[in-house]
Amino acid sequence: MMTVKKSHNTVHIIYEKKRLLTESVSVTLDLISKACQAYLDNSDELDNYLSQIIKNIPDCSAIYVTDCNYLQVSSNIHNDKILKQYRGQSLSNRPYLQSTIPLKGLVLSDIYQDRFTFKAYISLIQAIQKEGRLVRLLITDFALDDLPSTIDAEKNCTKWQQFKGDPAIRGGLFSQQRSTSIVDLNIDKAHDIAKKLVVNNAVFHIKFHYSSSRVCLWLFDKPHFYQLHNIEELLNGTVFACYPQQVCTDAYNINIEQIKQVLSQFKSLRFADENIYLRSASLNIINQMVGLNFSCDGSHYIPVEEFLDKKMDYWLG
Repeated sequence: MMTVKKSHNTVHIIYEKKRLLTESVSVTLDLISKACQAYLDNSDELDNYLSQIIKNIPDCSAIYVTDCNYLQVSSNIHNDKILKQYRGQSLSNRPYLQSTIPLKGLVLSDIYQDRFTFKAYISLIQAIQKEGRLVRLLITDFALDDLPSTIDAEKNCTKWQQFKGDPAIRGGLFSQQRSTSIVDLNIDKAHDIAKKLVVNNAVFHIKFHYSSSRVCLWLFDKPHFYQLHNIEELLNGTVFACYPQQVCTDAYNINIEQIKQVLSQFKSLRFADENIYLRSASLNIINQMVGLNFSCDGSHYIPVEEFLDKKMDYWLG
């Protein structure tokens, strides 16, 4: 199994899931750890007890007991099966368990990925004490996707986020200048066609690569595929033959006037400065987000309304 790296977008959701999980099971696991003391010398009886008690742990996918060195002394106990072949295996080399041995109480592991299912998991390690001395470890596994959260994942992804780019590009920012592209020479026409594609041809996400003169489109009925066009195909109207007219205004979360204003702001950011300029930009009318990538390689993902509220001096400092 390998440790899972958390992206910035999911940090708050994961923190909330950890908090709720700990609050919901800490008392139960403490009681189970005390009850396990009676079965430590008999693995079969321990398995039988764990197979009964797992039903009292919400969302638990597996429960098992190891010694203090993470050598497993019970089977892997699931809600519907007991896997005895895992008795005697050593878990000491698993990175998500390293440095997490609790002398008492409960600790959470790092998030990790199951090597068979590739799902993200987290484990809770509860100390089993006898006469005030650590004797065993009770471990419970939980699939991250199964855990509840009070945070709306979709809303969390529509917050303004900023990412710094390559330091090497930022360091050479003022030694470069914007080169005029085909899009630059035809930017009003390109933006007008883009607006029509969004309004009339079921395009819900559009991304302009101004410096390299290309555009990517995502369609309502094919959201898992992007359509790539060079700017000539956009300007000569070829794209309209590719995408039949299909109006999806019921799914719009921004209005036509806002679409026009966003594209106008893209133009202003593209031409505002010869050194600091917009390199690429995207608009998604479903999640109401704008994406911006500048010549310094810095990127912003910002809600449409906040983007339209900002004046040019904000972006140019």
